[in-house]
Amino acid sequence: MMRFALALAVVGCGSGSTGAGASDAGHRDGDPIDIDGPRDGGLVPGNLTVAWIHGSASCNQNADPELQMHAYNDTTIIFRQNKCDTFEAPFVYLLIGTTKALLLDTGDLGTTTLRDAVLPIVAGKPLLVAHTHAHGDHTAGDATFANQPNVTVVAKNQQAIQDAFGIATWPTSQGSYDLGDRVLDVLAIPGHEAQHIAIYDRQTGVVLTGDTLYPGLLFINDWTAYRASVSRLADFVAVHTISWVLGAHIEMTSTPKQNYPYGTTYQPAEHVLQLTAAHVAELDSALDALGPDTPTSSIAHDDFVIDPQ
Repeated sequence: MMRFALALAVVGCGSGSTGAGASDAGHRDGDPIDIDGPRDGGLVPGNLTVAWIHGSASCNQNADPELQMHAYNDTTIIFRQNKCDTFEAPFVYLLIGTTKALLLDTGDLGTTTLRDAVLPIVAGKPLLVAHTHAHGDHTAGDATFANQPNVTVVAKNQQAIQDAFGIATWPTSQGSYDLGDRVLDVLAIPGHEAQHIAIYDRQTGVVLTGDTLYPGLLFINDWTAYRASVSRLADFVAVHTISWVLGAHIEMTSTPKQNYPYGTTYQPAEHVLQLTAAHVAELDSALDALGPDTPTSSIAHDDFVIDPQ
């Protein structure tokens, strides 16, 4: 059954979600509620005034939709899957240009709900379905997009990613993709996973960082590659106008340095989704200070936790 909800401004939680109210869920004390991207640098602003669905104390009583849909602006759509359907509750991003569209990730569910939400929005424009990385909670919906008219699904291998985005030398060369009057810069950032990428949208100034950086547990599979990738990402961010850094999950609480237990299905007072360029610099500095040898324990920061595996 197709279950999704559209959020144009503030999306209230369904009756299955209890805890923080829709007006302030996930915000830290003193944080503004009405959050728009900066308007300097010629960027197109967007709206992150949204209360994300965040599971229920009892998932048997959860009444939230399978998929929440929030319009950051008219051509940038953010989706979140229900934590009671998948504790990963990944975020999925749809970027639309004048001639093409890009869907970044297909989530952790194999239902057609995401496809049925996305295709009417793109209205027949060629759609490229790509992935931040190849883990199952970001690719489970791929099969529902396969063989759809005007849809191309990028295979989950390095060569396919390089070909799709024109990345000449992995992982040091920078690629790009033009959606039509909307150019995306694509950076290879392996470390969490070998084929991980980040995308910078020149139109909005948003950086999409997948599982490399988000408010949660930053699982690191290759310490050396991850340190080098974050260093390249930090160098890129330092010379570009950044509105927000948006990752693929929320796992932190609204209390600094405190994350929810891995696998939780109820996050009534979660951190906001958005991070900033300063968080990229903070992560890079922390990794540099930790040095080349993989740490043996997690290191908690206010807004993320470095968690070497």
